[in-house]
Amino acid sequence: MYGICNLSMIPLRTEPSECAEMASQLLFGEAYSVLEEQGKWLKIATADCQYEGWIDRKLFNPLQDDEADAYLSANKYIVKDLFVFIKEVKSDISFPIFLGSSFPYPSNGLVTLGSSQFRITAPEEKSQNTLDTLLQTAHAYLHAPYLWGGRTPAGIDCSGFVQVVFKCCGVTLPRDASQQALCGETVDFIGEAREGDVAFFENEEGRIIHTGIICAPGRIIHASGLVRIDPIDQTGIFNQERGRYTHTLRIIKRILPC
Repeated sequence: MYGICNLSMIPLRTEPSECAEMASQLLFGEAYSVLEEQGKWLKIATADCQYEGWIDRKLFNPLQDDEADAYLSANKYIVKDLFVFIKEVKSDISFPIFLGSSFPYPSNGLVTLGSSQFRITAPEEKSQNTLDTLLQTAHAYLHAPYLWGGRTPAGIDCSGFVQVVFKCCGVTLPRDASQQALCGETVDFIGEAREGDVAFFENEEGRIIHTGIICAPGRIIHASGLVRIDPIDQTGIFNQERGRYTHTLRIIKRILPC
């Protein structure tokens, strides 16, 4: 059984409870498979990276198996503005969908997601190289507040930030920083890092707990309190406001194709 997000965002929780921690979020147009049912809750796995969590059954928008196969293989339009408005045809209600949302290219201005149909005027896609897209997308999040499990400009965490920015460039990454650190090729020295490389940071136990994107020589854009740009060197991220290092560098990976 498959479903698809037909709302601006759906919270994905660690347990089948409204009080449970929000582990992530589904964005408009993201598909998933249903793994388990428990009362009013469904355990799902996202179609892109198989990230698991629980959603409220009331938010379930089903896809038939043949629809799911067609949807997953279709070319997608990816929203690269902070948000755009979309209108549900049946209710005639407009609502915003966020940067990183994705859906099949509209036909006569209409998009169908399972049992829901929407009308949208999608902004024209710009012709630019992948790195420019990545950097412009990353900078669009500046000053977005940090939110554990968040994946939108209204609130985002460090690995959600990296994941969605790369999604806008057509690159699928896992959800968590420790999983993302397994992708790409290692950059041996900070002096060899270039724009678009992804840096990962560890805690005292050596566990990867933070990530961000190199956006200029010696600079990193990352979500820490808010999405911000800070200096980075071989030690880690230096917060000039606090006058100290806040994150210890573990590894740098090159994920974009050379």
